Order: sequence, then structure tokens, then C-alpha cells
Amino acid sequence: MGARPAIPPKRTDAPVACPSWIYNNRWRVENLWARLKEWRAVATRYEKTARSFLSILCLAAAADWIKI
Repeated sequence: MGARPAIPPKRTDAPVACPSWIYNNRWRVENLWARLKEWRAVATRYEKTARSFLSILCLAAAADWIKI
């Protein structure tokens, strides 16, 4: 689907193009998802449609941004 890995391969694996800036910033994305999952609606996927889930996700991200 066009996704690229963010974890560099081991030395015994085949080489994969993984830019260092992606790997270095991966923790930010992981920490953001951890903070967003504190919201019950985000963690349990409480919303039924993708549109309403995206709106809850944006609301949670905005609230997290304001809190920081």
C-alpha cells in the first residue's frame, strides 16, 4: 500500500531504505498515540463511522496540543 518501514533492518536482513530522520522521530508518533489512547473513545474505537472517529481523533489531538 505504499508504506515504508521506520525501523532499520538487522545486519543479517536485506537492506531496506529507511531514512534516519524517520527513525529518529518515530518516538514522537508513538508518544502521541499513547497520549491519544487516554481518551476512551479513541482507545476503544467507540465511534462507528470513520468520519466520526476522525473528528474525535482531531478533538483529542487539539486538546493534547493545547495542554502542552
